[in-house]
Amino acid sequence: MAASTINSQGVKPVAPSRSNNAGQFAHFCDLYHQRLDALTLTKQLIHMIKAVQRHRGMTMGTLGGNQQFREDLNSLQVQLERRLELLQAFSAHSINLLSPRDQDNLNNAWLTISRNWQEDSVIDNYELHCHLIEQLLSMVAALGKQLELPTSQSMPDTVEPRVIHVDDALYPNRFKYLEVLHFATRLMPAVAEQIGRIRALATYAAALGYCDKDFAGKLRYVIQCTRVNNEKLRHQTKRLEGLLDTDLTLLNQLKSYEIKLEFLLSMVEADVVNSHQMNADSNRLFSLATDIIDVYLKVVDEGVQLLTQWHEQDIEVWVQSY
Repeated sequence: MAASTINSQGVKPVAPSRSNNAGQFAHFCDLYHQRLDALTLTKQLIHMIKAVQRHRGMTMGTLGGNQQFREDLNSLQVQLERRLELLQAFSAHSINLLSPRDQDNLNNAWLTISRNWQEDSVIDNYELHCHLIEQLLSMVAALGKQLELPTSQSMPDTVEPRVIHVDDALYPNRFKYLEVLHFATRLMPAVAEQIGRIRALATYAAALGYCDKDFAGKLRYVIQCTRVNNEKLRHQTKRLEGLLDTDLTLLNQLKSYEIKLEFLLSMVEADVVNSHQMNADSNRLFSLATDIIDVYLKVVDEGVQLLTQWHEQDIEVWVQSY
């Protein structure tokens, strides 16, 4: 007779009943879909961040006197309204991902921004946009925190046969998953936002033809933060290149965009912050910064897609864990 399987406590596990299994599988499926919804919501929030950042830059340029942004602003505001409605509809479908309070905060923040922004002071317009983006970034980071454990690890301990450890061989992508999760939900969106702030401030000053002491101070600070955090991003990108092979195809593009970013920062320092006679082109500054931000956020999008692909492997882990 074959020896009975004994667990680490020296106790033979009791085989789960069919009804227990059915309950466990149903709960696993609920958790699995909730996490899939969290990844989808993360992508939607990133797109919302991108749109609000662009709206900030365009309104700042307009307030500085560049009227060429007007037409694009009208269509962008319609897009933002739709994105908010999409988030509301999605939240009604996906319980516990975006609370009613979070939805109200987003709606109120956007209403405050969009209502008569033309009459707002430029600094109020800037700060209100930054506040909304900070809320969105916080939501993305919170969703990332929820996604740290595999679905199987969040199951209640009601079945004895096997305890799955996060470093188990069943999770071959576990380390890579956590690295990409941090990269896509915290580090990369934060750097993109700092570049977005530079775009807004520099576009306004260039459109105005003058950079006062307060705006020069804000720009110097954000440029310094961007250089520091982009250095962290560069090291993390190197780590990911070694871990992922070709899983994130856009990582290679970041090297060339580091050069573009340094060119942007140097140009803003020379032609806006330290310029005795403003000759900077607000449209050129806006376009160059937008090109960089768009690529950075495309990398985030690809990272979330890779996380979704790895998340789907949780089903196989669950099936093989008994």
